[in-house]
Amino acid sequence: MCVALPTQDVARRPAPLPPGARNFLLRNRLIREGWSSCRGWQCEHDYRRRREMYAKLAEERNLVYDRERVGAEVRRRISGRNYTVRQRRPGEIHTFAFIPQIAWHASLLPDLRELGPLTLFDYTSLGFKDQAAVGFGAAGLAQRAAYNALVLPALLKAHRERPVDWFVAYASGLELSRDTIRKIVEETGIPTVGICFDDKQSWIGYGMGDHRAGQIDLAPVFDLSWTSARVACEWYLVEGGRPVYLPEGFDACTFKPQAVTPDIDVSFVGAAYGRRPSIIQALRRAGIEVRTFGSAWKGSDWEPDPFRIMSRSLINLGMGYVGYSGRLTNVKGRDFEIPAVGGGVYLTTYNSDLAQHFRIGEEILCYKDLDEMVELIRYYLKHRQGAHEIAIRGRERCLAEHRWLHRYLAICEILGIGIFN
Repeated sequence: MCVALPTQDVARRPAPLPPGARNFLLRNRLIREGWSSCRGWQCEHDYRRRREMYAKLAEERNLVYDRERVGAEVRRRISGRNYTVRQRRPGEIHTFAFIPQIAWHASLLPDLRELGPLTLFDYTSLGFKDQAAVGFGAAGLAQRAAYNALVLPALLKAHRERPVDWFVAYASGLELSRDTIRKIVEETGIPTVGICFDDKQSWIGYGMGDHRAGQIDLAPVFDLSWTSARVACEWYLVEGGRPVYLPEGFDACTFKPQAVTPDIDVSFVGAAYGRRPSIIQALRRAGIEVRTFGSAWKGSDWEPDPFRIMSRSLINLGMGYVGYSGRLTNVKGRDFEIPAVGGGVYLTTYNSDLAQHFRIGEEILCYKDLDEMVELIRYYLKHRQGAHEIAIRGRERCLAEHRWLHRYLAICEILGIGIFN
């Protein structure tokens, strides 16, 4: 039985401001800082409330995440609907991907193509706007319904031309209707996989008519749900889903060493929001010069090729916080992208999930607070060879274990469609 939750984590929370009005207000520094603090507190409050509720329900129902058990359940589910899984080798697996080409999403595609033939459904290429920009109202509902109606016909066409082995969606309820997934399963039987790398703050979301904009209402209809937050596995189980914890990955074709002169001591690549500006200011007050690259930084440098910055920097600074929070952390794509470049050492927020994938202190560096960040930066500015050696080991680990291809192969193995011996 699914858990009855409000449309949002806090039912009384007002609808979001229109982007134009919000951006106008946030030009004022005091309003911007107050906004960030409020958003951070709300994110943490909602998360802890949700985490404790699901922990209690999981204990009451004796639900414990076990990857092998989930895999067995997924394969039973697929075989039980009169669908024959075709086992393929890498290079032969046909993927139908619902992945709108916005933000960084293009980096998901090269390794899907290495996996085998790829049929991409990108609603933005069909003339639709980015759903996040259209919003949650009537216009957003109408647009979502319009392009969702095109998904199944496109899948059936691709399936006739060459059998599709799995359907994967990097999307939330904001973009994808659960009825679309149900129709795919009912009419084709093809295994379906949903991906979310932001469950800690976008699990529920605002109402989108028949369901909510997060993952909560999609969880039961996907055969398998890939989450980058281990804690969220319990949430999926309680909601009737079948989760697998896997971190993000990186595109090896893009994130690779650059032939440049290492002339930057410390850099941060990313937009200025949440706690990021205050952290950069604190480092500068401590006498550490950090060059920032990205939108909304005052006096920031602009660099169209961030990979060059990563290669030019002795220390590449990361901030693993969730949204506007200064306490909650999550594994992020940059946790693998930056070490994969192999330029400067990667220094980021300590995260117990991230510690499962690197040897901290040998392949990447982590800090628990501002004091540790300052101390580590000062140490490695004086021990540059040590920083360089850590960066080399970090890249080797990424190439061996952390490409997107490694994640896709793991998913295909769970679905029973991959032969990798």
